[in-house]
Amino acid sequence: MTLLELLIAISIMAMVVGTLGALARGVQEGYTYTEGHGTATQHARVVLERISATVREATTSPEFPGVLVVSEEDGGWEFPDTLVIWHPDGPPADPAGLPRYNELVMYCPGPALPNRLVEMTVPGDTRTVPPPESTSQWETEIEAIKSGSRRRTVMLTDLLRTGRVEEGALGSLRGAARFAVRLRPSQEEWQAFKDGEIDFDDLAWVQGIYGSQTGLRQVWVRAELQLMPGDQAAADSASATPVPVLGSAALYYEMERETP
Repeated sequence: MTLLELLIAISIMAMVVGTLGALARGVQEGYTYTEGHGTATQHARVVLERISATVREATTSPEFPGVLVVSEEDGGWEFPDTLVIWHPDGPPADPAGLPRYNELVMYCPGPALPNRLVEMTVPGDTRTVPPPESTSQWETEIEAIKSGSRRRTVMLTDLLRTGRVEEGALGSLRGAARFAVRLRPSQEEWQAFKDGEIDFDDLAWVQGIYGSQTGLRQVWVRAELQLMPGDQAAADSASATPVPVLGSAALYYEMERETP
């Protein structure tokens, strides 16, 4: 072989090797991507199914609609990342009134490790919870539960995306979870009926299902999460692509007519 032929052969071999290396790298990246997103999807399925089952089994009363979202203020922002559900292990202490704290199941990012979505209960706390409209009192009580030692915690996933409220190292780290609850008819509409401002028949009953003395109410819960792919769980959230997760569940119960 001449020198020119040898150089041409080496160039062709280098091109082949480079092409094969690029293909191998692409296959490996594709496998890693699929595996990581598959892990995140599996975690999301388990988390949403657990929350949905708890919502569907919630207890309701005229004083408490079964589900409540408690927000937390951080850096001037409101974070509705705590879902509270009335879900006693047995018969509730006051079926017609307010639940006890030991009858609640709460879902939120972990107080110490915000990359974890946890389920919290306080089995030994038999106090009565405040009314749903007492927003500030609920925020204080939930903060005390998160910072206290009486809570019992179950981790549902450790793939929750985290981010800082403010830029820089001093900003607090929070998990990317958000909950929302919608009532039909709403609490404001129900109060307006009790005050004689709206007729019973004009309330926003679900699918128009109501009678002369009762109507069907819907409690709709939406969960929005961002999970990190399994292979990137320990990576910086700013440099990795999260997987958005949306889920919802609904609870239905009868509301009895009250004379305004």
